[in-house]
Amino acid sequence: MKSGSRSNALLVELLIVVMFFMLSSTVLLDLYATSRNQSVRAGVLMIAMNEAQNVADRLYSAEDVEKALADMGFEKQGDDWLRDSDSFGIKVSASTESTPAGTLLRQKVSAVEGDETYFTLPVARYQEVQP
Repeated sequence: MKSGSRSNALLVELLIVVMFFMLSSTVLLDLYATSRNQSVRAGVLMIAMNEAQNVADRLYSAEDVEKALADMGFEKQGDDWLRDSDSFGIKVSASTESTPAGTLLRQKVSAVEGDETYFTLPVARYQEVQP
């Protein structure tokens, strides 16, 4: 009778060890999937930041903002200019403020996905009035 109880105890111990390893592997797979998703999202944000900085630099140096946006592939939708890519979009909102000495041109370059805005880069340039 003692050998039967020893073998039963051994089986129970083996079941506990197997369940422990199954639980551990499940937790590790979940952590791996989460870290991979965060890595992919970080890559998308990096690409979006580079695109937005490139657009902001071109807008700062452009004489005609609307022509520069059209040349970069943006489409006008309402008051904003939009350009979509696979995983995010770049949105440019422009405004002007006239003063006696000239015009302040302001743009906001944003990286968006649906209704979520990742970040916004401000661009401002002053144009003097030609005498």
